Formats: sequence, C-alpha cells, structure tokens
Amino acid sequence: MPDTRPGTHMTTALALPATTRAAADHRRRAWYWLSTGITAAVVGPAVGPGADEAGIGWLRALALFCLGCGPVAGAVGAAALVNSRHIGRAVAAHAWTACSAVAVPPSQGPPRVVLRHPADGSLIPLTVCTVAPRYHLANPEPRGVLWWAGDPRTGGVIAPPGGKRLVRVRPTRSEHVRRRDAEAAVRHGLLDRPAPPQPQLAVLGPADQADPDLSYASLAEAARRFSRPGTDGRPAREGPDVRSVPWWRVRVLLEISQVRPAAVNAVFAAVVLLLWWLWAKDLQNHIPLLAGILSAGYALRAGRLALRAVPVVKALHRAARAPAPVPKRYVLLPGFDYGLVLVLFPAHGGPEALPEASLEVNPPGAPKRPLQGMPPPVGTLELRGWWGTAPTVVPWIDGSPLWPRYPYERVNLDDQRERDYFGALTGRDQPRRAGGIR
Repeated sequence: MPDTRPGTHMTTALALPATTRAAADHRRRAWYWLSTGITAAVVGPAVGPGADEAGIGWLRALALFCLGCGPVAGAVGAAALVNSRHIGRAVAAHAWTACSAVAVPPSQGPPRVVLRHPADGSLIPLTVCTVAPRYHLANPEPRGVLWWAGDPRTGGVIAPPGGKRLVRVRPTRSEHVRRRDAEAAVRHGLLDRPAPPQPQLAVLGPADQADPDLSYASLAEAARRFSRPGTDGRPAREGPDVRSVPWWRVRVLLEISQVRPAAVNAVFAAVVLLLWWLWAKDLQNHIPLLAGILSAGYALRAGRLALRAVPVVKALHRAARAPAPVPKRYVLLPGFDYGLVLVLFPAHGGPEALPEASLEVNPPGAPKRPLQGMPPPVGTLELRGWWGTAPTVVPWIDGSPLWPRYPYERVNLDDQRERDYFGALTGRDQPRRAGGIR
C-alpha cells in the first residue's frame, strides 16, 4: 500500500517519511563511495612499494587495484555528494507535485523528461543528473507519472510515485533542445493525459472524508483514460508457449529467478581463475585472481537470491499450466513502482459490482519496451493456479499470461487503507491544455 493517504497536502517533500529516508540513504551512499575511494587511493601507494620489495604478488596486485579503482570510486562519491546536497535542498524547500510525464530518448548522454505541471498546464523539460544504473528511475511508465519537487528555472528532484527513490534533475540547457523535447512530448500525448492524484498526508475526519467510487464502471472508466494509444496489442515477437516449455525458456521467469546473473558470474569467475592458475600464477600477476574472487562474490550473492526465487518461479510455472481456469472480469490500472495492477471482479456482475481481489503483475513487454503487447484496459481473463489459504494463480488474457509480482490478494473494502489504495490508483481530474514551456 502507498505511504500517502487522502487528507491535507504536505508542506515540503520531507514531510513524507519515505522521502526523508531516501534523502538520508542517498547521502549515506555518497559518503560511503567517497570514503571508500579515498581509503583505496591512500592504501594503494602506501602498501604497493613494500609489497613489491617483499615479493608478495597478491598484495602488490591488490595495491594496484586500489590505486586504479580508488580515484574512480572517489570521483563517483564526490559527484553523488554534490547531487545529494542539491536533492536535500530541493526536498526541504519544495512540496511534492505529481505531474504527467514523458521520457524523451536521447541520442546520447543522460535521459531527459518533460513534465506537465497540473496547476497551469505548462511543460517543464528536464535533464537527469545521476549515474547510468539509476537512469531507469526517470522513466515515468507505465503510469506516466513522476513526482516533482523543485523550481523549473533551477532544477530539483523527480521520483517515481511514492517518493522513495530520488533523482536530481536540472533544466535542459539548450532552448532548441527544450522546444524539441516539448514537441516530442506533445506528440506522445502528454497534453491528453489525466491529471494524477496529488501526494497528501494527514487523514481528515470521517465527516470530511469522501470515499472513492470503486465500482466496476468507475474503475473501468479510469483504466480507459490511462490506456496509452499504440501500446495495446500483441508483441511483435512472441515467446514460446509456457505450457509446452520448461520455466527457464520463459524470459520473464528467467529474469525473476536470478539464475542468469548467478551463472554468468560463476562461469566468468571459473574462467578467470583457471587462466590465472595456468598462465598468470608463475608470472606473479595476481590481478586475474582478484577479478575472479570479485566475480565469485557476485555469483554467490546472485545464487542466494536464486535459491529463494527459483521455487517461486517453479510454482508460477505450474500454476500457469493448471487445467481448470476461473473466469473473472478485470480492470488494468498502472500501479506504483513500474508495475500494473489487475483489479478483479466477479465474472457475471453488473456495473455496480465491487472488486473482490487484486493482483500486481509485470508489464508484458521486454525491458526496453515494457508496454509493448499491453492487453485491453478492461475485459475478461482466466485465472489458472492453485486455490488455498495462500493462492498461487497466473492470469491469462487473450491466450497470454501476465506474471504476478506479488501473491493474489483478496480485497477487504472495510479497510480504509485498501479503499485509499484503490482510490490512489485512479486520477479523476481532467487536465487543462498546456499554456507554454517553463
């Protein structure tokens, strides 16, 4: 469930506990990288000459490794610390605003995004300032929403809905690029997207609190508004039939299992250690030994994750091939954290039927195009699997499975938190047309 609940708007982004923790974590990671880099850069020159004179090959190789990697880690830490200070100032001075957003694929360099401010409809072109492994945090899909705290003239912070992962952004500098990005965002339908619900904190009293309409008709209307033109339909390249192949032949299940990174790192470690043993050992070159040890460590870490994930993947694969499907009506809504939420209704209910269960699923497409092959936003599906105290089910829509992220969850509409959660999945205010570029 999300951290925010309907009530009064927050004063600054730091009023949200998840954002406060995220800012502290970002600052702690920056200091960790900086201190590690400085330590390695000092230890390398201090230990290297003595190890060379004493003929301790592995220690000399470790000193060379520290001397080469220390400055790099220190530079990453220094840049992260600068970003951390900008992030801290932005979230301390500005409140979160949920904005419709479009990612603009750059020809080179960091990614860029265009936000549409919900108050006046102006477009805000921004450039991401972070390291490549965190670029995906600037992707607003599948919900098409990013939270924004900052000033369009100086930059600020964006985050996926929830405010848990913070990314520094600055205004796109070139006026030509800003206008080109804004035009691309308009072509992608940014002006036609519904206004997202705004982040809020405190809960109002029961007399002032209006429960959201969670009927099938209301949620179906919201799902159709969120549906992206051009993303529905089958993928251009279909994978193998999950009912006739082992689980490791299914791309999504293989990614969930963590088997691939564990196997790749284990094979790399074995090859590097073998090469060191056969050729580099007698030459007193221990750099391949260090590389092999690091790869083995990554393999062990991925292997521990795989030991927990593989049984889950096998259970999903068995459930997808279960013989007795259960039909349900569904509404497909963009979820939080890059997922999709299937809200399930009785198969033969009317437009006033209320949800009986929900299931968060992975997008159907490949990582680079996650929305390719999206099913219709509203329709009927088949649930295949095993029903018990902890159901394990896989939804099938038009002959293709959508793989769950979390277990099947029955809805308890007597719980206000669950009603708030489903209400937060829908945005009901229609946006106004854009008035210009900020």
